[in-house]
Amino acid sequence: MKKIASIGMVAVDIITNPAPALPAIGQCKRVDTIKMYVGGNAANSALDLAKLGVPVRLACRIGGDSLGRFVHGEFDRYGVNTQSVTIDEEAETATSIVCLDPAEKNRRCLLSTQSNDFFCADDISDELLASSDIIFLTGICQLKRFDGDQLTSFAKKVHDMGKFVAMDVLWDLDDQWLPKFKEALPYVDLFMPSFDEVEQMIHKSDPYEMVKVLRSFGPQNVIIKLGRHGIIVMEGDQEPYRMSAWDVETIVDTTGAGDAFCAGILTGLAKGMNLSDAASLGQAVSAFCIQDYGTYAGVKSLDQIFYAMNSGNMKPYSAYLD
Repeated sequence: MKKIASIGMVAVDIITNPAPALPAIGQCKRVDTIKMYVGGNAANSALDLAKLGVPVRLACRIGGDSLGRFVHGEFDRYGVNTQSVTIDEEAETATSIVCLDPAEKNRRCLLSTQSNDFFCADDISDELLASSDIIFLTGICQLKRFDGDQLTSFAKKVHDMGKFVAMDVLWDLDDQWLPKFKEALPYVDLFMPSFDEVEQMIHKSDPYEMVKVLRSFGPQNVIIKLGRHGIIVMEGDQEPYRMSAWDVETIVDTTGAGDAFCAGILTGLAKGMNLSDAASLGQAVSAFCIQDYGTYAGVKSLDQIFYAMNSGNMKPYSAYLD
């Protein structure tokens, strides 16, 4: 199996449930649960990959505070290789407050980004690159020092080394979008943003038009994640096609669903699957993820997920976005 490096954003997620709205100023509101998990795209995908049994290394930056120690402890607990995790004693670990809305089956977030703001190309070791076959760059648009020129230079470097380069973005708090990553896309083999992000970056809402516009920017393959409506895939210059999400009877928490999809599809590619089959695996991993709280608690072993896919226990969700 090919080895994967997950590179980019890491945070702590403090998840409150239910929290459809904030209380008025000066007031308090009781919630059922407040739980803490590791979050951030690179961490989520790395933890998912480790739970799937895939060799994974992580490059990120965390603070030297108690939250950073919690994050590092979770990496150690699940077997993520942390030799390229930078501990910044001067920075606070990035943290998000996630407010779950049980009616909408979705979330709202408040985010502090400090440790991610200082992440840079120097945090990624040559040893990590030499020992990895697939390079996953994720959390782009929330990595202040790394976004833009550093990202482009690094993507070109690993592309020229013959690595498979995958990329995902995160909601751009500065609302700049394309200037932060567009120049890197010609060096990317697989670009995997979400529908809401693409809508903001190119101001279009038709998935077929969206995926073609993104493909014109240079990535070899593009997948747009459409939530419960599945994905749309464009392989090279072939016509785009849709794939359904796996149906889930009870959605508990959608936090990390997209990162679980990325972990699943990269697992499939690492095992030599074609893109379509790998994407189906990604959908299945995401379906498991949203049946528990946090970004990785619901993800099972690869054997368990394959069993569910092949036993008829998982069925495609039939609705499309059309």
